[in-house]
Amino acid sequence: MMARFFGLWLATLVISIAIPTHEVAAQQLKLKANLQFPLANPVFGGNFKRFKAELEKLSEGAITLEIFDKAQLFKDEEVVDAVSSGAVDIGMTAAHQFAYKVPLIAILDQPFLFNFHALMKAAAMPGSAIRKDIDEAVLARLGTRVLWWNPIGNNVMFSKGRDVADPARMKDQRVAAPGKIPGDFVAACGGTPAAMTIERFHEAYKSGTIDMSSAGFGAIATYQLETFVDTVTFTNHTPIAFLYIINEKRWQTLSPVERNVIAKAAAKVEAEFADAATASEARARAFAEKHGIKQVQLTPDQVAEWRACSAGMLADYMDRVGEAARKLMAAYGKLRTDPCCSAIPGVGEFTRR
Repeated sequence: MMARFFGLWLATLVISIAIPTHEVAAQQLKLKANLQFPLANPVFGGNFKRFKAELEKLSEGAITLEIFDKAQLFKDEEVVDAVSSGAVDIGMTAAHQFAYKVPLIAILDQPFLFNFHALMKAAAMPGSAIRKDIDEAVLARLGTRVLWWNPIGNNVMFSKGRDVADPARMKDQRVAAPGKIPGDFVAACGGTPAAMTIERFHEAYKSGTIDMSSAGFGAIATYQLETFVDTVTFTNHTPIAFLYIINEKRWQTLSPVERNVIAKAAAKVEAEFADAATASEARARAFAEKHGIKQVQLTPDQVAEWRACSAGMLADYMDRVGEAARKLMAAYGKLRTDPCCSAIPGVGEFTRR
């Protein structure tokens, strides 16, 4: 009896060892993703939901994505370190959150370089020289691989009782900004920056610790700021670009087939959300109109004033980052000669000489 039982056990063991390892791995691959926003968010939740669906479709269910939303695992300012360390496989956050450890990427935070949608969209395209340099720097410095980019618009200014079309109107105002570099822009043009993540804007307005804020237009609806804000000034001073990243060590453990599936799913999602900036702005404009929020566009003269007060930031960036920054700026200059990006849409004439 014992001999028969041992024979059956040995046969089972041999069969289990004989199963191809790629089939076992395919059944077991689950990637964990951190999301700071609700999964219902049409842009950020939408990106991850589509990515999950594509992974499962292309792999026939062998690869899946477990999404932890509403910052269950990590807050916005923690995401870069979390993915870099391997505490979570995949994460997403705004480009400025990378700039503390990858100074090159701070080109996106230089005022008025990428101040319209077509220009940022072209810079973020796969194959763009600007994107290539940034992606390589993120991989080398952080050990995180960029899966896809998601530009969603530009930063604007929120205020109540006044617009800030002229930077002088921001003087001595306490302005919430989502990070040190965005805060540097506020300080350069006369405001008093209060660095905080966008999730804290509502409470800061409520407690009276801030007078204004700078963020993407859609933040009004997402964070229910309409009680505290009655004016949006479209400075469009810097782009809002989110990077979706995966831990490189985790990536290297995957089979070529698994990597190919993930890359294809990421490319599909990126293509689908390529016009997210236009759609996001349309939703934000409809929300602002519904709530009677005034929308103010800058004239070319006012843009020139904002450029003048913040010009030192670009000089500091170039000095700090050196040759890599000069290479990136050369790519930027070439992009500005492309038909997509050679003129700012809807801009009028200068009147001040």
